[in-house]
Amino acid sequence: MKSILIGMPCQSGVVPVSMLQSLLTLHKPYPCGFVVVERQRVDKARNHIAMECLRGGFDYLLFVDDDNPTPPDTLEKFIEDDKDIVMAPIVARNPTPEGKYNLCCFYSEEVDVWGKPLRLYFPVEKFKEDGYLHAVDACGLGCTLIKRGVLEKLHQKYQDYMFEFGDIRFKEVEYRGKKYDRRTMSEDCEFSERAIDAGFKIWIDERVKPAHLTHIGSVRWNNG
Repeated sequence: MKSILIGMPCQSGVVPVSMLQSLLTLHKPYPCGFVVVERQRVDKARNHIAMECLRGGFDYLLFVDDDNPTPPDTLEKFIEDDKDIVMAPIVARNPTPEGKYNLCCFYSEEVDVWGKPLRLYFPVEKFKEDGYLHAVDACGLGCTLIKRGVLEKLHQKYQDYMFEFGDIRFKEVEYRGKKYDRRTMSEDCEFSERAIDAGFKIWIDERVKPAHLTHIGSVRWNNG
């Protein structure tokens, strides 16, 4: 029988009750283990969790962040999708100056830097496909299911550092009316780029809609 490791980075060391309740009510179609890493930088926490998945022989890794309560049928829907990497649409905790909550998933576009292509990432504003499943170029990992094969392949190249912060400086270029001389990547987007380069695809399932807890309540993706 297959098995799932549920992994949660928790920098504060305090898990909100609503998050705990969502884990207890989460439907678990396969046997599950659970690991939480407290008070560590998020890339170190994710690397530790990923290695626990590999060492423990789990078939899937479900990342859940401590501020993203998940619906009870999350695992059932993700497993039904049968994708290498599938994530839920989670909006940013804070709005833009215009009051919009951007999705934490991205399409990439290439710019020429010193004669070589470099990818820049922009929040998804409109999906390219109809239906509830969409291929994207990078995603936040607040509610994401990853198959073991993805971790095995990335571990071969990056060892215990599958998740790292990316920071690339380059000569100034202008793109979409803005000037760039640096690309700074979060650990989840850096992982996404590495997975794409390794031949995997990243998908978003609009049927799964976790909340994103804020200091005044919560926000949630609404595709309607």
